[in-house]
Amino acid sequence: MKQPLLWPLDDDGLVALPLRLYLLLLLLLRPILSWILALTIPEQKGEMLAFFYPDQQQFWLACLLALPTIFLCVALTQRRPKGHAGWFRIWRYGKWLLLATLIPDLILTIRALPPYVAVEQPWLLLAPSLLVIGCLWLLRSRRVPVIFSEWPEPAPAKK
Repeated sequence: MKQPLLWPLDDDGLVALPLRLYLLLLLLLRPILSWILALTIPEQKGEMLAFFYPDQQQFWLACLLALPTIFLCVALTQRRPKGHAGWFRIWRYGKWLLLATLIPDLILTIRALPPYVAVEQPWLLLAPSLLVIGCLWLLRSRRVPVIFSEWPEPAPAKK
């Protein structure tokens, strides 16, 4: 007797990626996304980056921390039958890459919080809270190891 499917499958027969994974990737890419946002408004580039990251050194460190997430996003785009199978080398360590990005990002974000943040600027606690939730989800989810262990079979070559 076949086991019932625990999770829905995508078009390629792999376990479908949950929306939480995409949201976690966006959360970890927030320095790169804020940089892109600042580049689209050239008149206020410095002001906008200073709003998100008051310390320029902290911004560059956050961008450096986001690099493994960029590689994981590229591997995600190749997770299809016609994709390059070499990206599976990065994809299979995706859970650990995300955790290795999440934990330093959480530490950096907490260290950058101003004093009395809960009283004066409570919205700044949103990012650390979401990072903790993402870390717990990565560690507790049964679906995450399955997702990062699957890779589609290469598409047959057309004649």
